[in-house]
Amino acid sequence: MDAVGYIALFQIFTANMSGNSIHIGMYLANLDWRGLLRPTCAVVAYVGAMIVTRIAVQVGGRCRIRRVVSLTLTVEALLLLLFAHTTPAMYLGQMVDLHSPTYFALVALLAVAMGIQTASLTHIGALTIYTTFVTGSLTKFAESFTRALFWAYDRIQQNGDVSDTIRLVPQQEDVRDAVFLASVWLCYLFGAALGTLAKYRWELRSLYIPAAALMVFIAVDQVYPVGVEEEQHQRTG
Repeated sequence: MDAVGYIALFQIFTANMSGNSIHIGMYLANLDWRGLLRPTCAVVAYVGAMIVTRIAVQVGGRCRIRRVVSLTLTVEALLLLLFAHTTPAMYLGQMVDLHSPTYFALVALLAVAMGIQTASLTHIGALTIYTTFVTGSLTKFAESFTRALFWAYDRIQQNGDVSDTIRLVPQQEDVRDAVFLASVWLCYLFGAALGTLAKYRWELRSLYIPAAALMVFIAVDQVYPVGVEEEQHQRTG
């Protein structure tokens, strides 16, 4: 989703607000007020969508609505379908008019969708995981990987048995977390590559693919309500 948006909307991230924040700072330094509107629109839409979604998840938890995430992901899927169905003027895969109302509407549309996803899915087990950006996940990977190294070193020093330590590696919590977090990054990388290739082939219609994937997650939420776990984490946190 973010790869398609970045290409079609000319270097505007609809999920990675770090990049947009850098662009805002650059435009401010150059006093480029027209250019400033593009990343600012994405940031405002993204943050606003996250706030509204978190309110919905919290209210759903307090009212014991177990499948509120199905509702938020349905809204996200509908926004993606709307984005995919639009036919703005394009040249070389990018929108032609970067300052038209249609352009800003599409930036906001995709940023809202990504904000909804970010706020809907934040916990997997004991880990806080964001599916729309991976800087935090890479940081946690480095921390877990380092702890796993010291665990292995200390165990070998105490027992002197390398084979026993190797046998216990799959059971060690930091090892499992590091592997999981690394897999999150690889999936993100694969998704960006897939999004880019799909964009070249199907243009904005490529977002039908993540919209269909969201339908799968909505079906999963019917069996295992994600909103319940989200609310539990909010209370314990």
